Amino acid sequence: MDTTRLTAVLVGAAVGLLAGVVLWRWLRTGAYRYATDEPRSRLERSWAVVPLAVAGGAVAGLEPWSLTAAAGVYLVGGAALVWIDLDTHRIPDAVTRVWGPLVALALVVPAVVTRDWAVLGRAAVGVLALGLLFAVLAFFSMGVGDVKLALVTGLVVGPLGVTGVVTTLVATCLVAALMAVALLLRGAGREAHLAYGPALVAGVAVALLVPA
Repeated sequence: MDTTRLTAVLVGAAVGLLAGVVLWRWLRTGAYRYATDEPRSRLERSWAVVPLAVAGGAVAGLEPWSLTAAAGVYLVGGAALVWIDLDTHRIPDAVTRVWGPLVALALVVPAVVTRDWAVLGRAAVGVLALGLLFAVLAFFSMGVGDVKLALVTGLVVGPLGVTGVVTTLVATCLVAALMAVALLLRGAGREAHLAYGPALVAGVAVALLVPA
């Protein structure tokens, strides 16, 4: 790894640390919970988002400059969504309404500055492909929140091309399968609900780490 890339990784990790602490301070208040939720996690353990955010920032530092900012916003914000989905089995609209546009902005600005229109085109294809796929899956087992998460995900993995999208989906399925096995080993029934958001965010991290 050259010095420039190492610097980018370290800066990404540092930004992830700062953002992770801010997210942790918010999550530990439980403000994202609805009165109808049945919480599954203890709020004092929400500190776990900090190392996840640090790792997300570091991974973003490994990406091409046109994708660094978008990947960072996605993975760092995704750390909070992982916690929320595991806790409430829900991805709040209040979060995606802020996080989604931030990811889009972090992708569009570098592309416009460098006039890399191909990145925006591939991102649009990624949004369309994952949005349609998850919209179909929503009829069977997934919630609307997962579809919205998939749309934001398309912005980040679309620029990676077909390989990136396929890698994301395969890794997501594998992580989801491991989560399902873990639930069964803990005594959950076959009808137990599986939080799919964490698997999708993990799938994106794998796709960003695997060279096309």
